[in-house]
Amino acid sequence: MERKPTRQFGEDDAMRTTNVNPQTDKNGSGRVFWKRVDFWVILLLLAVAAAFYRDSWQEIREGIRQIAWRELLHCILLSLAAYVLEGMTIACMMSAVRSGSDCTFPVKRGTAIAYLCEFYRLITLGSGSGFAEIYYLHKSGIETGTATVLTMLQYVCKRIAILTLGCLGGLTLCCGRKTSLAYRGLFREYAVFIAAGCMISIGVIAAFLSVAVSAKITNVIISLLDKISMRFPSSEKSVCGWKEQAILLNRSGGIILVQRRKIAGAILLQIGKLVLFYLIPAYLLHRQLASTIDWHVGGMQDAAMSWQICVWLMAVVYMLSGIIPAPSGAGSLEFVFLLFFSGMIRAQAALPAILVFRFATWIVPFLIGGAVKIWFD
Repeated sequence: MERKPTRQFGEDDAMRTTNVNPQTDKNGSGRVFWKRVDFWVILLLLAVAAAFYRDSWQEIREGIRQIAWRELLHCILLSLAAYVLEGMTIACMMSAVRSGSDCTFPVKRGTAIAYLCEFYRLITLGSGSGFAEIYYLHKSGIETGTATVLTMLQYVCKRIAILTLGCLGGLTLCCGRKTSLAYRGLFREYAVFIAAGCMISIGVIAAFLSVAVSAKITNVIISLLDKISMRFPSSEKSVCGWKEQAILLNRSGGIILVQRRKIAGAILLQIGKLVLFYLIPAYLLHRQLASTIDWHVGGMQDAAMSWQICVWLMAVVYMLSGIIPAPSGAGSLEFVFLLFFSGMIRAQAALPAILVFRFATWIVPFLIGGAVKIWFD
């Protein structure tokens, strides 16, 4: 029988009971103590994150000053809509493991979890998002092992969406009749990196799916991990954790992947989320790009075409930035963005766009996640 969640977002603790006995009072005191500890730990992490991202925040503030407030508002609205789709993705993945009358999962709660994950991603320099999602899925009534598998498979859905849009963007810009003149040389110059980005994404996706659907591959991986543990005894603890993850993914992943419609729905939702993200720089840069299309493609100036080029180019940039190791992706996206967009747009115009993109998809979700943490967690 499925375990019901012990606490919902926004539940009023004062409504639980009116009779207090010594035992519940003791538990309540312990709960207050750990909340205080949690507060100081989060405060310390915030201080570390503020110091680490100090330069980035100053650059973002300068980028915001270079655009109109209406443009900033529109970018924020695009980001908020994208996180609603992220919440829908979490709800879709949760429904894949539920059955009966309680098979649905509120999108509102899924969106709250998405913002909480962004809050922890920032304060832990990119390493805490997955753990936060597992924790809050467990609080919502999902066993820890199943929550771990759901988080892994959601990551796979995200990588599939990034790869799909990135490959489509590259093919469109390279082979499209109107855009090939502008980007054929650029993509030829960086073809090795683009191919590497595609292969790494395919490798990550294939590795997760292989472990999820094949017991033989899982056994092979476990055997290799055992050899690594014997060869390097100091890594035994980490290897045990990897083995547990592989076993969990194999046991539960296949059951979830059988529900193809829900997995396909999760992928489509992730594609929609990414498109909304990609529309942010397109909204800020399509006018500047439209003025350069006339020179690059021989007088075929078209406003719709400038939007399409921005979205497809951003899809390629986002895919490539994922293979550059950096805490929370800080710096890698900006580097690849300026590398590709500066071929068509002046760097002075492109830089504020990527900084505003960071603000809308990075700082705003972090602030909302912090508010959710304070008021509802």
